[in-house]
Amino acid sequence: LYLISALEHDSSVTIEIINGHNFNKKILPLPDAFNYLQEFIQNKSFPFTNYYHFGLSFQEIKQQIMQKQADVYCISSLFTCYSKEVEIICQIIRKVSPDSYIVTGGYHATLHSRNILRKGLVDYIIKGEAENALNQLIQMLKTFKINEAEIPGLVFKNGNQIIENNPIISPIDSIAIPNRKVLKNRDFKMYKNRMVSMITSRGCPNNCRFCTSKSFWGPYRTRSIDNILEEISYCYSTFDINVFNFEDDNIFPNKNSAKLLLNALIQHKKKTGMQCEFTAMNGISIEQLDEEIVSLMQKAGFKEINISLVTHDKKIQQIEKRPFNSETFSKIITYAKQLSFNIRAYFILGLPGQSKEEINETIQFLINHNVLFFPSVYYNVNSPEQEWVMQRSSAFFNESEYLSRKDLIYLFGKCRTNV
Repeated sequence: LYLISALEHDSSVTIEIINGHNFNKKILPLPDAFNYLQEFIQNKSFPFTNYYHFGLSFQEIKQQIMQKQADVYCISSLFTCYSKEVEIICQIIRKVSPDSYIVTGGYHATLHSRNILRKGLVDYIIKGEAENALNQLIQMLKTFKINEAEIPGLVFKNGNQIIENNPIISPIDSIAIPNRKVLKNRDFKMYKNRMVSMITSRGCPNNCRFCTSKSFWGPYRTRSIDNILEEISYCYSTFDINVFNFEDDNIFPNKNSAKLLLNALIQHKKKTGMQCEFTAMNGISIEQLDEEIVSLMQKAGFKEINISLVTHDKKIQQIEKRPFNSETFSKIITYAKQLSFNIRAYFILGLPGQSKEEINETIQFLINHNVLFFPSVYYNVNSPEQEWVMQRSSAFFNESEYLSRKDLIYLFGKCRTNV
């Protein structure tokens, strides 16, 4: 939606979206790559009942591609474990519209650009932030008056050589807000509410080892308060929104910026009479949270706090470069509960060096705080290509010398009984 906004100023370009989101799901046979899970599925110890394809089928996507017949197809490739699905879509385009250009971007495409180009399924990759680069690329493909080497963040082939241009980080307030008018009505629905997701920043100032945010977004940048409030007001009045979900990697990087944003939200609601709720489902990094910030969150309209512990073990917290400890985590939960917040806590199950005993201690620590908590099964973002498809959390692939697959599945199930 950001990229559509970046391109729509050019009246000579027609933009359409293939929206693969819907509420349909289809049961598929378990792929051969996951046969190692059969023993757990058969003895009914596995926490999932079926292997699904969600959203549009590949046949439905193919039909839409045939109808669109675009000159350029832009495809997000975000998660490495789902990169195979992107490859299938690229193969469909190559068959249906062989003369079209294919461009990919996103986390996976940024991290593995050379690998993707060598396969010959795409023509161009844009690393990192893409608004500026995609605009220039479209102009180049229209006029050929721009050289590929001039486009920031572009990765392309020159004969047998792969060229990677350095990205340029745009001033964040110069980037147009996402074009949500192309969405369907269903895309705004969340239970009985109407919701949009938005971001107040790009990137994260922290350096947690397992995260790819910094390698994708570059330096951490925050939008101005006026810029944020403008988007909120527009969505509220245009789409009748009553829940705003902030999807920032780190919405409160320091106490001062947190206070500025929250006080601005409070004053804006008073001034405009807006009746809405705020949430941050992607999670809040709590190193800057204290009683003052949590209190301001409540006044602004937050009713839920999503926070990630990662692990209760101090040594692993230090190894993973976590910016806070369990004591800070406990203080925030205690105060948030006093203000009647709904609390959702998260931790990572199966980190390198993590033992069964340590995971049980983390689970017990969270049980003692009487909060809902959810495990995220560790996946290796640096795994070799033959293991990419297995890196989805539900595959329980990353055994270690300390944790067997049986341990991972058992501990995951133990957490689900708490939920």
